[in-house]
Amino acid sequence: MKKHLLLFPLLCLLFLPVLANDGVYYTSGNQLVPMQETDISVRKEILTITLLDSSVTLVDVYYEFFNPNSTAKTVLMGFEADPPSGGFPSFSWSGGHPFVGNFTVEMNGRTLSFRNGLCLLGSQRLDTLTLGGKYEIDEEGWIWDKTTERYPEVAFVYYFDATFQPGTNRVHHTYSFRTANSNSSSFSVQYKLTPAARWANGQIDDFTLVVRAERTAKHFVIADTVFPNPQFTLTEGIGKHRHTATCYWNQPGHEFSLRDGSYTLHLNNFKPQKELDIVSADNCLAYQNFFADHINLPFGFFYDRSSTLGLWYQASMLPREESFRRRIARNLPYAHRGRMFKSPELQKYFESLWWYMPDPNYVDDPSDFTEYDREYIKWGKGE
Repeated sequence: MKKHLLLFPLLCLLFLPVLANDGVYYTSGNQLVPMQETDISVRKEILTITLLDSSVTLVDVYYEFFNPNSTAKTVLMGFEADPPSGGFPSFSWSGGHPFVGNFTVEMNGRTLSFRNGLCLLGSQRLDTLTLGGKYEIDEEGWIWDKTTERYPEVAFVYYFDATFQPGTNRVHHTYSFRTANSNSSSFSVQYKLTPAARWANGQIDDFTLVVRAERTAKHFVIADTVFPNPQFTLTEGIGKHRHTATCYWNQPGHEFSLRDGSYTLHLNNFKPQKELDIVSADNCLAYQNFFADHINLPFGFFYDRSSTLGLWYQASMLPREESFRRRIARNLPYAHRGRMFKSPELQKYFESLWWYMPDPNYVDDPSDFTEYDREYIKWGKGE
């Protein structure tokens, strides 16, 4: 049977150290092989992205594909993941990407085996590289092409054979990855949607996006150019949503505050034109204001339990006297969990922070406090 090389969307994960000019990449993924599947169409996709307090994000994708043929068709599927750079671990000839884990794929209820390899980045064929001959590994662990005397651009490959039976076929795909961050965002999750155009129908007939905050609260934004006329619905937990003119890198976007729950978006006949980027809301104004010296944001205007931006970042925008700043700091982790304060001054202050969502049923329980939470509490107590 004829096989075509098609690729699942993969996340583009970018890490920029605080106050650094040079980027360090975990992986830039999904270099599509320019081939078109003319028979198999995507009838349904449910994409679930779970945000955690750890440095890991979870991806769960459920597909329903349709094969109009009267016979089965086997397709070679998979994705490429760009290698890490900037001093991160080097290549493995047999294993997967060092920042992608827990890769699984099921088709029609049956677990499929997959293979790992390396290939030339953007190759039109799945030609996995083998050690020996023209390729060798240098002292630092990078691949060297002895013929061209260059370091070739290569990618990690996850690939498997998928046999589509006539009619509807169900594929369930999961993996985890190292969450990106930068000097202006505590986390960033990028997911490439446009590869849907590679399938026969050139779209996703029935598309659902679910963004979850699991045992945490997340304040994030999504550009309003990604989805046409989006109607986000809170389907679980506590949350709020608004559209603002400057919340996404000083561009229009949708802003969310979500605690222990999910926001869901459903679209029919979705033809994605842009890629999805779920980015922490600290990029909304802080980056522009901080470097433009227009610092007028309230302390705590953004808070994330696993932020990579230290107290210096927040402390640079403190509008009040130090004693009140410290009082706010040691109460931020509690406010983030919904505590309602007896102090009218504190309650009024936290109500001025858009992400704050009071929960009258919240009972103080520091057992789930993160290291970052405890850093705020310690600083707030003057320790």
